Amino acid sequence: MVESSKNSFSRTIKNFDPKDEKQALELKKILNSYPYFQFVSAHLLKSLKIQEKESYNELLPKTALLSYNRKVLRDWLFTSEEINIPNNSKIEKYSFLDWFDIINDEVPQVEKKLDLIDEFIKNSPKIEFSKEEKSGNEITIDTKIKDELITETLAKIYVTQKKFNKAIKAYEILSLKYPKKSSFFADQINYIKKLKSKD
Repeated sequence: MVESSKNSFSRTIKNFDPKDEKQALELKKILNSYPYFQFVSAHLLKSLKIQEKESYNELLPKTALLSYNRKVLRDWLFTSEEINIPNNSKIEKYSFLDWFDIINDEVPQVEKKLDLIDEFIKNSPKIEFSKEEKSGNEITIDTKIKDELITETLAKIYVTQKKFNKAIKAYEILSLKYPKKSSFFADQINYIKKLKSKD
């Protein structure tokens, strides 16, 4: 069966005549067996267009979806026809394939816009901030830490960062939290006060 379809396809394509209704029926049979066969779909579509069949409008979107390049399909469908449009008349209705040509024509304009944006970014004025000047509105960050979050490790970090006041405050909170270790924390506070006086 595949061999017979192969032979009928070869004959039909070799002697392709879009006006021949028998060939159109052969192409339709092949397309029914192999619905994603783009080559057959394009030939059948051309036959339907030339023969002015209503099924042309049904097959057109399916064939367009199967086509790798819709411009080639459009050229194939309109090779025997010349389209002459007077300069002052406007086309109000577009076919499915015409829309793809219109969309494709718009692509370079998008690229131009992207180039324009890139050029603006390259040439745009840059705002430079000097480190010496301070703004009128200074940003203050609230660094208050809740008492339950304070740990010995945090207090030690404050000491290594030389934030002695915060370290003293942390050890005072820890001595209240852990009364059994209050003598150890008192020693730490005295040690930090000595460090603070040396600094």
